[in-house]
Amino acid sequence: MIEFFSSWAEQIVLAVIIATIIELILPNNKNKKYIQMVIGVYILFNILSPVVANKDLLTSIDEYDLEQYNNTTNSQYVIDQSSMDKRLEKIYLEELENNITKKFEEKGFVISKCTIDAELDTSQKNAGIHLIKVTVEDTANESGINQIKNEIISEYEIDESKIEITIK
Repeated sequence: MIEFFSSWAEQIVLAVIIATIIELILPNNKNKKYIQMVIGVYILFNILSPVVANKDLLTSIDEYDLEQYNNTTNSQYVIDQSSMDKRLEKIYLEELENNITKKFEEKGFVISKCTIDAELDTSQKNAGIHLIKVTVEDTANESGINQIKNEIISEYEIDESKIEITIK
């Protein structure tokens, strides 16, 4: 098959070179456009003739079983979305923890632990954030902690009772 394509390409290149040489030799007269049309037909013939002559080398679409590629008839390719949902839920909770930790660190607090208990599946009855636990290293700035707590309440639209901040 590769030999077929390489010889085909050689024939096309040779036909184009011959056509170019003929066009360079031709004088500029009123017959030039007719000769260019004949040269174009010659190049077109060189492109199509190997395909027509060797059509048995080219595969037919009938040789392929298209039913095996049809997804509607194959039920073996059922996608289980639950594993992807669990990974996305884990990534979301990690980002949530990182965002809360970042809020505290921007105000100068040192966070030793931040955990979030949540159910993100909206089809569940108890979906939402259940509890945010943050452990802050020793600090004397409780007003800053309350300010961050209020930011978290407004940003995530949760009850104040769902946030536990422990000072170590």
